[in-house]
Amino acid sequence: MPLPHFSNIKTATSLEEVVFPNLYEVNIVLPKSITDAGSVSDDYQNILLENCTNAKFPTYPTIETAMQRFKYSTRLYMKMPTSTSVEDLGLSFNVNQTDKKVISTFKIIKTWYDQVWNNEDGSLHYKRNITGEIIVFAHDKEGHVIRKVVYHNAQIKGFTGWEELAWESNDIVKLGATFASDYWEDFYY
Repeated sequence: MPLPHFSNIKTATSLEEVVFPNLYEVNIVLPKSITDAGSVSDDYQNILLENCTNAKFPTYPTIETAMQRFKYSTRLYMKMPTSTSVEDLGLSFNVNQTDKKVISTFKIIKTWYDQVWNNEDGSLHYKRNITGEIIVFAHDKEGHVIRKVVYHNAQIKGFTGWEELAWESNDIVKLGATFASDYWEDFYY
């Protein structure tokens, strides 16, 4: 049998393109309770999209097996997954200030967090008032979407990144937010 050669490999001869993990966009749809109240600017989606520095696609759970025994032999059956939700969807954001001294990304994320639990007055809200959507798009070099994941009923669990201040630090402030989602839809083309 001859050794594989460039001319024998279909992906090479049809000039298929590689996929890069840095070609993505994240669209976050805030809960209506926030947008209807006017708590954030109207262009919040663009601000979050432009400042999201990393995102994740779902990790599909490993399906466990169940064994059934017949005298001297066994058969395996696939069980249901133990969880169909996403517990720790992490996104990172740049933190910048506007010329009016507004720290937009921090304000948007903190406003959402305050809907879940407000540390200043202890208020809580129903799930229907705190759920949004997170849509992650992966695209190719020409901007065509090749995979899209929609995280439904997304809720913010927490955020970090601006806790420590230090004179000797030369770092730029980044914001990391963690979300939970009831389920997701995965579209790939």
